[in-house]
Amino acid sequence: MLLAGSLAISAVFFMAGLPFFFMFLFIPLIPLFGRQRRAKKCPLCGWETYGDEIYCPYDGTALEEE
Repeated sequence: MLLAGSLAISAVFFMAGLPFFFMFLFIPLIPLFGRQRRAKKCPLCGWETYGDEIYCPYDGTALEEE
């Protein structure tokens, strides 16, 4: 479904005179739009991250979700 939608939108953009490859550059970014980001914080030093880290890189303490 994603491929069919991308091809359809790319065809519309091509007919409108916009670059054909625009949607193919946009496809990898689609999963980033629907995801909620949760902050994790180190209880000792206060370092925060939104990534997938489990431990603080400075003191090795387990991170807590806020």
